[in-house]
Amino acid sequence: MLVVENVSMSFGERDILKNVNMTIGEKTITVITGKSGTGKTTLLGIMSGLLKPDSGRVLFRGKNIFRWLDFMRSRYRNKKIGFIFQFFNLLPDMTAYQNIIYPAIINPFSKNIRGEADFLVNYLGISHIKNNYPTTLSGGELQRVAVARSIINRPEIVLADEPTGNLDDATADQIISLFSEIKEKYGISFVIVTHEKKFLSVADVHYHLTDGQFVRMDNARGGAVKKEEKEKAVPVVRKKSPGKKAPVRNAVKKTEKKAVPAKKKSPVKAKPVPAKKGKAKK
Repeated sequence: MLVVENVSMSFGERDILKNVNMTIGEKTITVITGKSGTGKTTLLGIMSGLLKPDSGRVLFRGKNIFRWLDFMRSRYRNKKIGFIFQFFNLLPDMTAYQNIIYPAIINPFSKNIRGEADFLVNYLGISHIKNNYPTTLSGGELQRVAVARSIINRPEIVLADEPTGNLDDATADQIISLFSEIKEKYGISFVIVTHEKKFLSVADVHYHLTDGQFVRMDNARGGAVKKEEKEKAVPVVRKKSPGKKAPVRNAVKKTEKKAVPAKKKSPVKAKPVPAKKGKAKK
């Protein structure tokens, strides 16, 4: 669905990204980790079309977004891409509900905006605070409003920059589970830049950014590490299978059956001999 191809970006003499390549599939969660200042947020900006790289291209469904005019990239960001930020970035003069519907209002193709917004506030459990202003909301409530805003237009990809960075552990766990639920319910793909290792439990793909380049990791959910563990487990199960023990048990039983009748026949043949001799003497 989205392909980053040989993307490089520098600021002054500092190389931030060096020939970065990655692919975002449909209905997937991709987690990008790395130290601060390694270019993770810059990469999200390039994927959204807000930043133009020095070289390389970004393909959305096979089309290079940097060949589009500005208004086409703006439409792409509004309709196809959703954003979730670490610091929420809600408009302070708007209520939670107004913040949620704002991207839909400026989207000329939006339909049934209020119906969709009402569904989202109920689904995300924030209907009781929809008329409150951001300054009166907790961190978890602010992030849920931000999540609702990011998917109001039913985008195909949500770009999330440290979405749990300002949340406590319990609330962060809720947001992580929420992303997984939204992926399944709406079929939306997530690209998440994070230091939170808990996201790996729901990730389909894990990339680690270091020295301006990607190292694809295998510790995401369903990654190669787990497959190797399963393959190693197969021979262990086969060694414990009763198939090899069965011949041993049968051999024991057969030897027991042969030994028992041998003992019974010998005394039976011995009894009639003295009986005949006794009759002859009489």
